[in-house]
Amino acid sequence: MVDGRSLPRHPFFPDASPVGADVPVIIGYNRTEATFFLASRDPSAPKMTEESLQTRTKTLFGDGAPRVLELYRKLHPGLSPYDLFVLMSTDYPTGLGSIRLAERKAASGKAPVYVYNFNWETPVTGLHSPHTIEIPFVFNNIAIAKPLVGDGAETQALADKVCDAWIAFARSGDPSTPALPKWTPFTEKDRATMLFNNESKVVNDPIREKRLLLNEVAKPV
Repeated sequence: MVDGRSLPRHPFFPDASPVGADVPVIIGYNRTEATFFLASRDPSAPKMTEESLQTRTKTLFGDGAPRVLELYRKLHPGLSPYDLFVLMSTDYPTGLGSIRLAERKAASGKAPVYVYNFNWETPVTGLHSPHTIEIPFVFNNIAIAKPLVGDGAETQALADKVCDAWIAFARSGDPSTPALPKWTPFTEKDRATMLFNNESKVVNDPIREKRLLLNEVAKPV
């Protein structure tokens, strides 16, 4: 709560606060964050019809809804109405908000910010890459998270890499490790983003077309 005393201002609006400006940051989101929320709040969503998709998209994006639908269909041909809506309602507001925070942190020029997108899909829940899926990997407690992530050999191997990256970041402010591609800081120009998966990679501005359109048609985040 911004009270003007303990928290004198919003930490990232309208820009990055000078409080903690010299502290490096990791921020990111999961490829299908929205599956978690739809499963808990709207269990009928996987049976979404085309009519329902258009109604929901209109609620999110108003008059920009047709353009958003057109772009997502172009980029993800063959997806069901549900899967398209999952991607749209993940990229906005969660994805766009994460990117906006990274932009503002990078613009301050005081400390690096590292951005990730967790693309690994769980084999056991049918939720793809839901909200919270990265947590067992960050803390490397796969053994007690089997109902969420399973216990395959590749799962543990990825957890070892992700956890080591967070440990390296805690130690030095740089999450790069020999087991992963060089994780370069996010900048306004390059927008480097670590895509975590069994084969992880760093990609510059991985949702560029979506980001530009959502910035144009969606409400500010």
